[in-house]
Amino acid sequence: MDRDSLSVAAQGVTLWTESFGSSSGRPLLLIMGAMNQGLFWPTAFCEHLADAGFFVIRYDHRDTGHSSIVDFEKHPYTLSEMTDDAVAILDAYHIESAGVVGLSMGGYIAQLAAVEHAQRVNALVLLSSTADHRPYMAATAGCPLGNSFLPPPAQRYLSYLDYASRHPAPGPEEDIELRLEGWRATHGGSLPFPEKETREMLRESAAHSHDSVSPFHHASAVAASPDRLALVRRIAAPTLVIHGVDDPCLPLEHGRFLAESIPQARLLTLDMGHMLPPALCPVLAEEIQDFLSAG
Repeated sequence: MDRDSLSVAAQGVTLWTESFGSSSGRPLLLIMGAMNQGLFWPTAFCEHLADAGFFVIRYDHRDTGHSSIVDFEKHPYTLSEMTDDAVAILDAYHIESAGVVGLSMGGYIAQLAAVEHAQRVNALVLLSSTADHRPYMAATAGCPLGNSFLPPPAQRYLSYLDYASRHPAPGPEEDIELRLEGWRATHGGSLPFPEKETREMLRESAAHSHDSVSPFHHASAVAASPDRLALVRRIAAPTLVIHGVDDPCLPLEHGRFLAESIPQARLLTLDMGHMLPPALCPVLAEEIQDFLSAG
């Protein structure tokens, strides 16, 4: 299988990207969630989709992995700039229009792209995402929830964040174990937590990273961005919303709202939390493949 990496220049930053499959296949851009590298899209998942005839691209957001580190105080950014990053990647690959899969914050970016760059998005998959990040941001910052009607994260997840803030890791190995517990806190559903695979993923991402602090800039970027409660009603691309029935970060009501608000969107629920268990990767790939093939 063809597998290549490409550095993409965008708005003063350089973005690491990796593609799977033939460039003649149907383009599919994968946008990962906050603080996470493109590597968190499992290689087997990308290869499954490439084997099905898609040209799959995953990438590191700015401030993660091999992409540029930003001096956020001098050059703050929002989800709008991160959306422009995604469009710049399509430009670099000479792709006029692509299917876009966004997970969590990646889903926020995908929503913006589907409206602000509608001609570039021909199909949309929103995985574990929301139209309103404010309940999450407020709860994780210990602030009042305000007037949002969508629920905050589950207490088990907030308890982990509180613990992590009071017990910083003294070294790299301890940091991996602390992050492992964070992923355990995002896990949900009846499947066992994939501890071995998650620890391996964290070790791989640590080796792929230039800076362990810069990914936290994403929280500031999200907090500085408006909600998308009205914007999602303007999405015209065919949309599949996939959400875990036991998502502790963005409870299922967030996915239901997206599916009800986006014209003709469909909701698919899976037995999972906010993270995608490796055991469900084949199921997810098949669902995405079927959805895109039907469009």
